[in-house]
Amino acid sequence: MKNALRVFIALWYLLGWLTHVYLAVTAPATYAVFGQTALLPLLRNLWLNLIMPNIRFFALLLAAFEIAVGCLLVSKGKWVKIGLVFSLLFNLFLVVLGLGTVTADPWQDFVANRMANLIFIALQIPLFFWTFERSLPEVIKSKFKHPSD
Repeated sequence: MKNALRVFIALWYLLGWLTHVYLAVTAPATYAVFGQTALLPLLRNLWLNLIMPNIRFFALLLAAFEIAVGCLLVSKGKWVKIGLVFSLLFNLFLVVLGLGTVTADPWQDFVANRMANLIFIALQIPLFFWTFERSLPEVIKSKFKHPSD
């Protein structure tokens, strides 16, 4: 169970970076709406005045972050926990930033922009209570290892 959950979360990051590279290259303006769903006015201003003028750089930085987090999550020992900390902090940031769906109603805003990340956070919390002596590649390899080896 713990490794299945870890695989899901790690793949989220190890595949998600592709989206940010694609959008950074082909449609960087896509990110503009995120400034409109931020809960904090300071974050909205930061998004408009710093992030958006440099969105290609920040989108590629986000892609690199996602690769790093994914690699930490597939590793072992303390590195998995470090990856989880980064993942949780990132998801908390996304709860405050929102997911880019502008709504007029606070409940709709919560459902569209905050709830998914809160669920993702809740899914990750149990992983902090488990230990990971083997990396995911080691776990997968052991599943296919012949008994006589």
